[in-house]
Amino acid sequence: MLEEIASMHKSSDVPPAHAKGVGPASSPLVAGQYSILRNRDSNPDPNKVLDIPCSDSFSVIVQLEDFASHRLWRGGQLAYEGGHVRESTSIAYLGDEVRCQHLAAYDNLRINLPRTPLEDMLYEEGVSRRIALNCPPGTLDPVIYHLTQSLLPALKMPSKVNQLYVDQVMLALCTHISSHYGNVTHWQEPVKGLSAWQMRRAEELIAHHLADGISVTELAQECSLSRSYFTRAFKRSTGMAPHEWLLKMRVDKAKQLMLHSRLNLSQIGLDCGFADQSHFSRIFLRLTGTSPSRWRRFHRPGNPD
Repeated sequence: MLEEIASMHKSSDVPPAHAKGVGPASSPLVAGQYSILRNRDSNPDPNKVLDIPCSDSFSVIVQLEDFASHRLWRGGQLAYEGGHVRESTSIAYLGDEVRCQHLAAYDNLRINLPRTPLEDMLYEEGVSRRIALNCPPGTLDPVIYHLTQSLLPALKMPSKVNQLYVDQVMLALCTHISSHYGNVTHWQEPVKGLSAWQMRRAEELIAHHLADGISVTELAQECSLSRSYFTRAFKRSTGMAPHEWLLKMRVDKAKQLMLHSRLNLSQIGLDCGFADQSHFSRIFLRLTGTSPSRWRRFHRPGNPD
């Protein structure tokens, strides 16, 4: 595991090459050029030392459970030895030779942020300098923790991911991390709402992709705007974030199907892009104040669910 950069202390305790191992496999969720991965192992081999591939990127690690003990080497020097509590965050730069050794059970969420797309995102916010991040190991940051918690359901069902929602979370996460732990000062140009043609185009695209979803990047490109500016302009025009608008349109389509078809609620939910009937019912209740079955009985009496 790529655990946290600590205050460096010198050591000659470099792991032998034959101790290298491979960590437990897990399926990442890819959002643009970023990747989101949950790593957990209740019984890791304490003798294995893992090589972390070098790359010009940052790894944001959030502990989902207490992590009692591990060791981290950077450039052949022991950089950290110890554990981290649940909900703590660390950010590691992966541009140096890194090795790690798990000495206890662990469960964490790791987000890999390549430097170039991260700087591209900041450039949209008015920042044009090379970014560096400095987050002390084991930092308790409730914003990072709750944002990453909101990504866990997407990791369970990557084929049903609301890409607009993931994009929004990643944008919020990158903005928060860079402003709190980066060497940048943000400014934002004044934002007007979308023009009539931009709003019309965004609505058309979202409506066309109700079932499979669409990314903020694609919407912004179609409207000839940066991703960040589009998100803020869209909310100024509609009062909603793009992913909230997508959910509203899915619910509106579900209402039409409940009125004009005899499909059961489970099929209606799937046809409108919801992961399953439970997901459909939960979002419908949140947006309308009633369940789909009650709404259908009220508006179309005698129709079976």
